Amino acid sequence: MDKKILLPIVSGLLVVSLAGGVVGCAASTTDETDTTDSPGVIWSQQNTGVWVNGSGEVVVSPDVAILTLGVESMGASIDAAQAQAAQAMNAIINSLKANGVLETDIKTSSYYISPVTEWVDNRSTIVGYRVSNQAEVKIRQIAQTGSILDEAVRAGGDDSRVNGLYFSIDDPSAAYEQARTLAIQDAKARAEQMASVAGISLGKLIYITETSNYIPRWDYSKDTGMVSSAPEITPISSGETTVTVTVQAVYSIK
Repeated sequence: MDKKILLPIVSGLLVVSLAGGVVGCAASTTDETDTTDSPGVIWSQQNTGVWVNGSGEVVVSPDVAILTLGVESMGASIDAAQAQAAQAMNAIINSLKANGVLETDIKTSSYYISPVTEWVDNRSTIVGYRVSNQAEVKIRQIAQTGSILDEAVRAGGDDSRVNGLYFSIDDPSAAYEQARTLAIQDAKARAEQMASVAGISLGKLIYITETSNYIPRWDYSKDTGMVSSAPEITPISSGETTVTVTVQAVYSIK
């Protein structure tokens, strides 16, 4: 085929393709700017309708304590360090069970073996090994948290370690439902107030989403590298916590 004939054909195809693209863009623009209040349609433009956020809070009392504790043992060899750590950890677990903690509420959260080094003759030399065994424990008898903690620490001896304690809600679903209801009511009230001030009529709810929810935790930490044999019970208070839910809602304008 002659090249002089080919060039116009290709150019013609290019023009048709570009024309099709322009038509497509125009159709898309028409759809997005159509603000007709059609049933079941959610418009994506953020400048359409009334957009509001709402939040709901419910104050509750925690019903479980989550305790992270375990042991850290050192020995001249790995076997010696492991044996010492195992003995101390078994004593802690037995103490927890004796105080009513369920076996299913005790789970290992970390286990490490690492060398202990010192500088000898200007070089790093392994002089022993350190074994760390930590568990996460759920205490349901929340009022007894202090005494359960103290007895577990005493059972593990000087190898005992407590890396953290926080209070939570074992089943927060009911609190979340209540907070979510309050958040939606708050969003609606905000939208109605905005519409009233702006002098417009508020339409139906066309979009709603939950943007966040959380339970702040009350934390307590204690390093028990050296354990006292004093009989006093560690004072621990669970206090109260707030369940918060935030929603975003969009209302149409009549």
